[in-house]
Amino acid sequence: MEIYLQARGSYQTLLDLSKWSEENQIERIGLPDHYIVGKQRQNKDEAAPALDLMTACAGLVRETQRMVYSILVSPITFRHPSVLVKMASTINEMAEGRFRLGVGTGWLEIEHELYGIPFPDLKIRFEMLEESLLYIREALSGNKNGFKGDYFHLEQFPVEPATLKDIPIIIGGGGKVKTPTLAGRYSEEFNIYAGPKETLENSINLFKNVAEENNRDVASLEVTTACPPVVGLNKSSVDESLITAAKALTQPEDEIAKNWKDRSYLYGTPEQAAETLGMWQEVGISAVYLQLLSLEEYKRKETIEVIRQAINLL
Repeated sequence: MEIYLQARGSYQTLLDLSKWSEENQIERIGLPDHYIVGKQRQNKDEAAPALDLMTACAGLVRETQRMVYSILVSPITFRHPSVLVKMASTINEMAEGRFRLGVGTGWLEIEHELYGIPFPDLKIRFEMLEESLLYIREALSGNKNGFKGDYFHLEQFPVEPATLKDIPIIIGGGGKVKTPTLAGRYSEEFNIYAGPKETLENSINLFKNVAEENNRDVASLEVTTACPPVVGLNKSSVDESLITAAKALTQPEDEIAKNWKDRSYLYGTPEQAAETLGMWQEVGISAVYLQLLSLEEYKRKETIEVIRQAINLL
């Protein structure tokens, strides 16, 4: 089980975290592509800084040595697929093989509402997503076949740079049918949000079956998950993490404790976390993006130590 991180914040915060991660043998950081974050999701007047993390990624890859950045995930409502193609291939030219492009339907309606970005119904967004995936893979492939859809159109011409081999596509989310189906057809990484064993098994099996039906090399494809850990080396540290989570998520502590256990998120001491990690391994998950609720160095050190101890118990 590999440990990655997922975080947002100022550019300097992300750069500091990146350099710290490189020093601590963490290979990837996931960047959530949102224009509205924090408490502003509930109250538009609660100002919270939010960067364009695709743009930030271009700077981060130049200021680090080895870190790989995963966009988790960019709503297709934000950018035309041609823009995603050019941004992805540009970042790859700046640091070859260190960028992973996540694309999704988008789900946070308020960021669309406040910025005036069209937000079609979910059926249309899934249609747009599949077309965008076909467009992106074709444009980056160098095949010059073009693409014609209802929403997007790519002429037959040589698109350069053609860097599909260097840019894994990520599809992520908790959808039970459409998301794993699209992931099986078009992605190199299926990032499924943590959940109960049966839910994970059903989605991952569908993902693999669809990949096989499409003559893809299933063994080369990754299944990862994402989860906000509420963990500690001992009970008092777990309680401290619970307080931090309650403040970050504006939820009652008892509600978080119950929900994290019910949803099979990472919760508790290393021994408790090992139970969840073991279940993830059983269903085929190979890595977790830890969604850090606190970026304080002492806390992230403890979180990583808890998960590493838990992995050693497997």
